[in-house]
Amino acid sequence: MPGGGTFNSCSAGSHAKGHRTPGRRVARRVPEAILWIECTGERCMCLPAHKPPQQTCYARYLNWKRSGVVDRVPALLAHSRETLPAAPR
Repeated sequence: MPGGGTFNSCSAGSHAKGHRTPGRRVARRVPEAILWIECTGERCMCLPAHKPPQQTCYARYLNWKRSGVVDRVPALLAHSRETLPAAPR
């Protein structure tokens, strides 16, 4: 980088419109991967290749499982299904 500095995407206060750090994109896919794990009963090491890294998903899954988030998801999804308007046909 010019001036001898190093690039740290976290230190950038804002990003150009439409540009996000890779970590943010992965973070948005982690809940989907955790739902996949819960619905299939598979282990994190069996995640499909298009899912985020298994270590990332496993760490987040453990945190959410221990804090009770994973146990609350089915009720939240059921509630959102009841309160959302029906999709147009």
